[in-house]
Amino acid sequence: MLTSPSRPWQLLVISAQTESELTTATANFADYLRQHRDLNLADVAQKLQCEQQTFKHRRMIVCRDIEDVLVALADPRRVLTNIQATAERPVAFMFPGLGTQYVNMAVELYQVEPVFRACVDYCCEFLKSLLDQDLRDVIYPNGKQEQQLPQENSSGLDLRKMLGRSQTPTDAKIATATSLLNQTHLAQLAIFVIEYALAQLLISWGIRPATMIGYSIGEYVAATLAGVLSLDEGLKLIAARAQMIQKLPSGAMLAVPLSPTEISPLLNDKLSLSAVNGLSMGVIAGETDAIEVLEQRLTKQGLACRRLETSHAFHSHMMEGASSDLRKLVTTFNLQAPKIPYISNVTGTWITAAEATNPDYWVKHMCQPVLFAPGIQELWKQQYPILLEVGPGQTLGSFAMQCIEHNPAVSQLILPSLRYSYDRKPDLAFLLKTLGRLWLTGVQIDWAEFYAQESRPSVPLSV
Repeated sequence: MLTSPSRPWQLLVISAQTESELTTATANFADYLRQHRDLNLADVAQKLQCEQQTFKHRRMIVCRDIEDVLVALADPRRVLTNIQATAERPVAFMFPGLGTQYVNMAVELYQVEPVFRACVDYCCEFLKSLLDQDLRDVIYPNGKQEQQLPQENSSGLDLRKMLGRSQTPTDAKIATATSLLNQTHLAQLAIFVIEYALAQLLISWGIRPATMIGYSIGEYVAATLAGVLSLDEGLKLIAARAQMIQKLPSGAMLAVPLSPTEISPLLNDKLSLSAVNGLSMGVIAGETDAIEVLEQRLTKQGLACRRLETSHAFHSHMMEGASSDLRKLVTTFNLQAPKIPYISNVTGTWITAAEATNPDYWVKHMCQPVLFAPGIQELWKQQYPILLEVGPGQTLGSFAMQCIEHNPAVSQLILPSLRYSYDRKPDLAFLLKTLGRLWLTGVQIDWAEFYAQESRPSVPLSV
């Protein structure tokens, strides 16, 4: 049998009944690879995933080739081990909103994962007539060309980029594309498309959400996956909504280390509560001048406030100018009751069929604050799920950590799927590491679908 092209990164899994057996199996595996360095790592990975009996003690690594495996097995930072709990936990998808997008997000997934690429291509082709441009040219300004990405064990963060100081000549094209991508009428669609495609990729691998929560535009992804909106309706609605907002007066947003009760006295006809992200983490939105005055006032009081990079005062009274047009548009859609339970930003609890199918709900969603903190607390009560952030960065994961039990074990149940812009790890290696961590906790992966695009020969393997 001919070996088909494989992914550039491979997820290797080993399990055993006891800790000592796992140690022995790992050592045997390393010895075997030293003696068979000519093996194709993709064949080895599939053999381990599909033919190895799965036990409670589990170990995983993500590597490029046989030599990388031997290096990784000697590096405790790259080897992850876990004892699976007796009960399999459900998975909850968390979809982030604006502010997390960046040029070339998930570019490697677009290059090597057909399910992801097909979703992105469908959405962008559908949107061409609505945008008069190809959204792929905005997200991926360099087109489909391969990009030089660092090795898995390279320095993890680009500190200069993280601090906004990366100014090399090759960044000029990226800077232009970034400016374009940050325009709200394109940013909202880019977030929706990438998160929807990423969710479909995970679902194809057997990672199905039992529940969901979205943040602002992320709730539209949840609603579409839940069947409230068809994909075409979701794209039409996001495109029109974003264009409506783009035409509204500009505004500003300020993140403040205050609770809703502490924020309330600060509000007036120019300032609105925009989001509740944690017990003492809120966002105030409104007219730019009013936000500047508030920022100076709170800073003098010693509060660490942060202006958000945004063009408008989202989820505030300044969105009301688009209410009528949005309501009118939503009435043209065939809204359905959700087939997957998800949390509402508007109420901070489970969406009802009556709310999801009422055009007035979607107007409230645009104008009222995002109640993420009460929402994630309510979601956490339901079977204490694994919280999988399906989108760029780890913003919602960090919010969730501050909203639920202060237990170190909880951090192992909050997982990212796509790197921050300044994280230099390759997209596929990053996602496979999360897939491995899901497997460590007992989530069942559909390995047959994982290899649906590949035809791998069976190899002899001794573990």
